[in-house]
Amino acid sequence: MALRRGVMSLLGLALGCALHAQARADVWKYVDENGVTQFTNQPPNKNVQLVIQSNPATPSPANLSERQDSGDAAAQRAVAVMNASPAYLAVQGSLSAASQSHGVNYELLKAVVATESAFNTKAVSHKGAVGLMQIMPATAMRYGVRSEPGSPLARKLTDPELNIQTGTRYLADLLRLFGGETELALAAYNAGEGAVMRAGKRIPNFKETQQYVKKVMSVYRVLQTG
Repeated sequence: MALRRGVMSLLGLALGCALHAQARADVWKYVDENGVTQFTNQPPNKNVQLVIQSNPATPSPANLSERQDSGDAAAQRAVAVMNASPAYLAVQGSLSAASQSHGVNYELLKAVVATESAFNTKAVSHKGAVGLMQIMPATAMRYGVRSEPGSPLARKLTDPELNIQTGTRYLADLLRLFGGETELALAAYNAGEGAVMRAGKRIPNFKETQQYVKKVMSVYRVLQTG
């Protein structure tokens, strides 16, 4: 569930650089017209700050542990930015309430939202996933969310409380479906439970899904030890 093309979260870019052997991208930070901090691999025509610079060296198999350390360091930087973000602080209570209501670890929820939307309530993917937890309208309908006159379903999903509750319920169901296996639940959240089942209850061989799971788990580990 990638964010709209051209605007990516610090997490996605930072960990992408560390985890992809061929990744080559600088990460630029700026504040948009709505006062929301954004991160991009293309410096926009406004005041920007270079926060991560790509490493021109090509990693070799001997550098695997070094790349893991780099990925963890990137996750630590992303968490530091996230914890100071007004967007995160604004939904902290909603995340805590959803965690308690549906039995999903709070730090895991936080890592998922950071990866999915960088806490941008209005984020919309090219596939039509909406909001903080990037909920597809079809998934929302499974959980009883309905459009209303003057309020299309996609617009309703930009409501932080509704989005978090719906996404947390879905993630809780996936965790139960896959016996508490966090990585499988995350893979299903990204690619659909059917894709994980067809892969023999393993992470599907989709590059996006594999990288998604790595990104979420990297941040999750940092949050657990922080």
